[in-house]
Amino acid sequence: ALLPGIFMSPLSSVLEACNAGQSNPEPLWRRAPRGFIPRCIREIIFGLGLNNLTDFFEESVPTFVATNPLLRNALGSISAGCLAGYFSHLPHVMATLKMLDPKLSFAQHWRSMTNQALLTRLPPHFPKPFAPLAANFLTLFFPLGLVIRTVQIAGSYCILNGITIALSRD
Repeated sequence: ALLPGIFMSPLSSVLEACNAGQSNPEPLWRRAPRGFIPRCIREIIFGLGLNNLTDFFEESVPTFVATNPLLRNALGSISAGCLAGYFSHLPHVMATLKMLDPKLSFAQHWRSMTNQALLTRLPPHFPKPFAPLAANFLTLFFPLGLVIRTVQIAGSYCILNGITIALSRD
């Protein structure tokens, strides 16, 4: 169950490094391994969602909701995509930030994200003693870009699993 994500991680690293040249001028061979561990975690979660969670959720769809195999698969894909999108988003962000700015540690990237939440996501009247805790909470449980990434993953699952269903039909 973990192997597809592990095998995809090096390829994913190279593809992302190809797009990071404008922010990180290091050669490709140096950029690619930056943030490899969180990227590997992200790819494992993506693979588990696509290969295992989709099947689980598809089988969990009640027959009164959908009897059509394609619709059942789409509902399973969307459910699995939402879960995988949520849990893979933070590793995705940390891997990307590390690749774009490798001089900063993961802790410094985290502080940058929480500082952004302090400045832009908390209302001005929020109690100051609780602001750092709230910023960390928002960064951990509701990071920026979460909805967009989750929709992208759910859509990817629908497309990939839909193609598989379409190709397997007689």
